[in-house]
Amino acid sequence: DAMQPDGAEIAKGKEYKARGCGSVLVRNACIGDSEDIEYAQFCVGGFTSKASSEFKFSGLTGSTNGHFGGIQANSSVKWKRVNV
Repeated sequence: DAMQPDGAEIAKGKEYKARGCGSVLVRNACIGDSEDIEYAQFCVGGFTSKASSEFKFSGLTGSTNGHFGGIQANSSVKWKRVNV
């Protein structure tokens, strides 16, 4: 499911990928609201990133890490959409 606390959907997707799964469907990822594109980019980036999920390094510029309105920087983001 989409927008889980601490980006748990990304960790689960990477787990499936490690087991050989070739695709992942995130339920309710796109529902027609203002966060669809940004959230889809967050998921694709999270699933395809080779960066360590255990070590997070800062020091990137604001345009890279999301501070200037770009894609969210990490899995602990707070989305406006609330899952029930």
